Amino acid sequence: MEKQGSSETTPDEVAVAVGCPSETGLAGKAKVCQGCPGRDLCLSGGGKDPDQELIDVRMNAIKHKILILSGKGGVGKSSIATCLATALAQCNKKVGIADLDICGPSIPKMMGVEGQKVINSEYGWVPMRSPNHDIKVMSVGALLEEADSAVVWRGPRKTAIIKRFTKDTFWGRLDYLIFDILHNPDISS
Repeated sequence: MEKQGSSETTPDEVAVAVGCPSETGLAGKAKVCQGCPGRDLCLSGGGKDPDQELIDVRMNAIKHKILILSGKGGVGKSSIATCLATALAQCNKKVGIADLDICGPSIPKMMGVEGQKVINSEYGWVPMRSPNHDIKVMSVGALLEEADSAVVWRGPRKTAIIKRFTKDTFWGRLDYLIFDILHNPDISS
C-alpha cells in the first residue's frame, strides 16, 4: 500500500524522467513516446530495435562522434562541420562527415564531392571521398538524382534516412565522425 505524500518513485517514473521508457511498462504509452518512430515496436512488446545491433557494430568502429547542431538554421553548422573535419584530417586523423541536413545538403559542395555518387556494396553504402585529406562524406545530396532537387521529409521518413546513415553506411574505422544536423527540432526522434 502506498503512503500518501510518499516521495518514492517507481522504476517507470524514473525511466520517463530520464527519457525513453522502452524497458518499462510504459513502453509506447508514455507521453514522451508520442511521435517516436519506434512507438509501434514498443507497443507490440518488442521494445528493442532490430537494427540496433548493426548500428552498434558500425558506430563502435568509430572512436568519437561529434554532433554539430543548433536550434536555428543558417548559423554555419555546415561550415563548422567542414572546418572541423578538415582540421582533424590535417592532424592525421581518419574523419567522416554525415550530412543530415536533408532540406539543404551543402556538405558535398563544401567538401568537393559534388557529382560523385554513393556506391552500394555488399558491405553497405560506401561514402564518397573528399579530395581534400581523404575525408569520407555521406550526404542526402548524393542520393538525389539532381543536386537541386527539393527534399521534404518529415517524421518517420526523416528518421529512416538518419538511421540508414548509421546502419547502412560502411564508414570503416574512423577517429571522428561528424554529424551535420538539420536544425528542425523534431529531428531528435
